[in-house]
Amino acid sequence: MSLRSPLTSLSNRGLITWLSYTVAGLLAVSLSAPNEHVSPLYLPAGLALAFVMGWGPAMLLPIALGAVAVILVTTWPLTGSGATLAGVALMGGIGASLQAWVAWRLTLAPDRRPLTLERPAQIGRFLMIAGPLACLVSATISVGARGALGLTPMEALPQAFLSWWTGDTLGVLVGTPMMLTLLGQPAELWRARRQLVGIPLLVATVLLGLGVRQVQIWGVERENAAFQRDASATADTVQHKFNGYRDALAALAGVFEASETVTRDEFTKASRYWLSSLKGIQAIGWDQRLQASDIAAFEAQQRQEGLPDYKVFNVNHQPPSSGEELAVVRYVEPRAGNEMALGYNVLSAPATRDAYEQARREDRVIATRGLRLMQETGQQTGVVVYHPVFKGEPFTPQTRVQASQGAVFLALRMDDAMSAMLQGRAVYLEACLIDVGAPQSPVLGGTAACRSAQWQQAHRHRIDIPIDLGDRQWQLAVWSAKAAPIVGLGATSWLLAVGGVALAAALGALLLVMTGHARRIEDAMEEARQQRSAAEAANQAKSDFLSRMSHELRTPLNAVLGFAQVMSLDQREPLPPTQRERVEQIQQAGWHLLDMIDDVLDISRIDMGTLQLQAVPLRLKDELGIAGKLLQEEADRHGVTLGMPQDIPSEWGVMADASRLRQILSHLLSNGIKFNQRGGKVSVSVQEGVTGAATDKGQVMQITVHDTGLGMNAQQMSQLFQPFNRLGREQGGTGGTGIGLVISRHLALLMGGQLDVQSEEGKGSTFTLSLPGVSMPPKVASVSHKRVKAPRTDGEPTARHVLYVEDNQANSEVIRAALSARPWITVTVAPTTEEGLAVLHNRLRGSKPDLILLDVHLPDASGQELLKLIKANPDTVDIPVIMISADAMPEQIDAALNAGAACYLTKPVQLSELLRQVDELLPS
Repeated sequence: MSLRSPLTSLSNRGLITWLSYTVAGLLAVSLSAPNEHVSPLYLPAGLALAFVMGWGPAMLLPIALGAVAVILVTTWPLTGSGATLAGVALMGGIGASLQAWVAWRLTLAPDRRPLTLERPAQIGRFLMIAGPLACLVSATISVGARGALGLTPMEALPQAFLSWWTGDTLGVLVGTPMMLTLLGQPAELWRARRQLVGIPLLVATVLLGLGVRQVQIWGVERENAAFQRDASATADTVQHKFNGYRDALAALAGVFEASETVTRDEFTKASRYWLSSLKGIQAIGWDQRLQASDIAAFEAQQRQEGLPDYKVFNVNHQPPSSGEELAVVRYVEPRAGNEMALGYNVLSAPATRDAYEQARREDRVIATRGLRLMQETGQQTGVVVYHPVFKGEPFTPQTRVQASQGAVFLALRMDDAMSAMLQGRAVYLEACLIDVGAPQSPVLGGTAACRSAQWQQAHRHRIDIPIDLGDRQWQLAVWSAKAAPIVGLGATSWLLAVGGVALAAALGALLLVMTGHARRIEDAMEEARQQRSAAEAANQAKSDFLSRMSHELRTPLNAVLGFAQVMSLDQREPLPPTQRERVEQIQQAGWHLLDMIDDVLDISRIDMGTLQLQAVPLRLKDELGIAGKLLQEEADRHGVTLGMPQDIPSEWGVMADASRLRQILSHLLSNGIKFNQRGGKVSVSVQEGVTGAATDKGQVMQITVHDTGLGMNAQQMSQLFQPFNRLGREQGGTGGTGIGLVISRHLALLMGGQLDVQSEEGKGSTFTLSLPGVSMPPKVASVSHKRVKAPRTDGEPTARHVLYVEDNQANSEVIRAALSARPWITVTVAPTTEEGLAVLHNRLRGSKPDLILLDVHLPDASGQELLKLIKANPDTVDIPVIMISADAMPEQIDAALNAGAACYLTKPVQLSELLRQVDELLPS
């Protein structure tokens, strides 16, 4: 069973491509302007390029089939030729697929890498090549085919080409980036852009499409309104002209009603105005009522009036029958062209008889249906309109028939009449007058289009307006043969599409640039995170290594210095002077080695940024006093006078870490002593100032250490703060590592101060330590808290039990030997935490310890864990614990003190300090 995704199937991809192109194409064409079939935003052009870029050139065939489908659906109503339609569709499919292939090839990188569209130059190049340049292909092929096959007039080809090219270009600018978020490669990049690029472009496209569609609707409404207005105006004109014919008949009928006898000359004069003012009139005449018995006398009278050939006749020039009622044409104007109508009996033809009889029965104007006038020489349809004339005022149909004298008539040639009426119509309108009351609704007259069947076809705009004349059911059919001449029709939607797509394309380009930039930043951040992780791992490894090396170096050094101290402190078997001097040399070398280890650890922590300081207000007088006491012995040994200030105000203080301030002072005083000459001097002074690094923070305290030693030249000064650089004094016999001043300067900076130096070779050096100053409160008189010794019943010190948990035998022997100076103390050594707990809780093995000395690194568990157990047990929580370890890292010391340790002594242990702590915790 195949586990391949359905979207990886070529057939499925082809179906999706064809369906997407077809649906998008039909929707796009629906946005076309009235009387146009070119979309202002042809999104399928952009989708086609995205399908080829994402799924490869195999999608060209589905694209071509999609274009063929769109053209067939949208073009078949415009052409009746199947061959023309097939040719246009085929060329349109070729143009669409070829355009997508050209755009894909022009934008494909030389190494065929996927297009990422991350940088502005790359995006701009893509939009220009894939848009305006490549979109010339489909416009050229498709519009050229339409012109060659006669579907588009030659004069309209430039506009059609521009519209086609613009629609495709706008579709590519918006559709391609939007679709690439679904199909683009690399998939991770484009998938991340779906929300930031795809959705905004989709929303912009939908809103733009809706906007264009709404503009089209408004355009159609405007065109409809213009058509309705112009069609109504045309119908009003036609109706007005027909009313003029009715008025002419009424005026002539009034002449006959006002006079007993109307002569031929009077009739000619009465009709002259109407013939000149009304167009389309074939004849104006008078039909006189006669009986068959009066024909001879009537004909004789007409001959006497100048019509020698006048004769009464029926249709087809047949003579009237006896006993027949007649309505004979007596007068007709203009006589020229209408002579053959004189003497015609209108009651002999059904069409004229029906109209004439209805007119006299109902006493109103009646028109005949369309007929051929006997004087018609062309193919025009004629209509005769009758207005009856009565003797007296009859009120019933019977009395009207009896009182009828005849009728005034108008004979109209309808094409000529309608042509005159429609001269002022809008040029885009066609109109036909239809007699819907007659069988098959014949056309009475109208524009040239009425001679064909166009009036019967469906038109974009058409209206049928009733026309009133002579009781006929006439309708004026008005339709638009082309678009209404409205300002901006079609152009508004194109401008909206162009402007909207320009904004959408700019938005898409901006979003592509932003997402590309964000991706590069994310890649850089990920790389930085990896490098940071690697650096943190390296720092951690370095920290672990330093911690381990410190422990490994301090452990044997503890034994060396421990036993050397024990030998010096042994009062029962004191060393001879020679041996004592040698032991002192061992101690000096050991403590020097320990200083080197501490300095290396400090400089490493400074480099890693893990050195932690806790700045608190410190009284300068106290801190300098402690430093002077610590360095006085060394000054005496070197024969150097150490001058400490005695008049420092007690309120002067600094914000600093206590241990680190003492470390800096020790380095400065020790260097001033070591690099001095016997009989030289080291002096310390303190003053307030506002100079230095802390100027913007307020008060500054400056501690100055001046010595009368060797001094330094300019070259040595430039190298003073380089680690492990002893300035060429390695052979002088003076100890040191060359990093003490480096550490001191870093510590000063970390505490918000700085360390400056001035020196002159052969005249000594001056170091100035500047730190943020504070004002200290007055010193309160101290109350003695000296321990009161417990009373002894026998005069001897109280026996004490000390438990030392330590797995290193040498270290345990050092402590055991040191505590032998206190004979009342019994020491029990436990090499593991398990044995230590047994001593604590098994009374058979001895009394409960009064003090616990605890190493950190033990074979079965951590000393920190044992400390927590001791402090968590109510039976042992009050036993003081002194941590003794070779781990000198600040975080380990803080953890032990926070867990409840009384103090933390680092190896090598200064036995004097150990004994002092023991004496304080176990008073004798």
